[in-house]
Amino acid sequence: MNIIYVFAGGALGALIRYLILLLFKPYPLNVIGVFAVNVIGCFILGFIAYIAIKKYNLLSDNMNKFLSVGFAGGFTTFSAFSHPAIEMFLKHHYMYAFLNMFLSVIIGLIFVSWGMNCGYSLLNYMIRSKKLKLRQEY
Repeated sequence: MNIIYVFAGGALGALIRYLILLLFKPYPLNVIGVFAVNVIGCFILGFIAYIAIKKYNLLSDNMNKFLSVGFAGGFTTFSAFSHPAIEMFLKHHYMYAFLNMFLSVIIGLIFVSWGMNCGYSLLNYMIRSKKLKLRQEY
């Protein structure tokens, strides 16, 4: 059954990725579009990881697979990050290649952390305001 959730999430993630990349099509090698997708994907994955995996386990296994493996996996791919970097090297745009790789990794890590912090803040708010009832874990 998980395979259906992964498939549906992957299709949705790939479609949204395509639409975002269309917005940035005029830029060379679409580096800005790939960068935007990777940063947004890092935030989404960090947010999902916090609410799905940390303390409260709020997402069902199927929803976790839909969002993390399916959606985030279909939305961001490392190959889309690597290909433009190699193209920039081949065209002797070394500074841009290194800048793209450095910023993608560093900002990606920052956005994963930011997503996790937002998940933490949202859960704490919902618990304090009693809008969320936690399931008992045995």
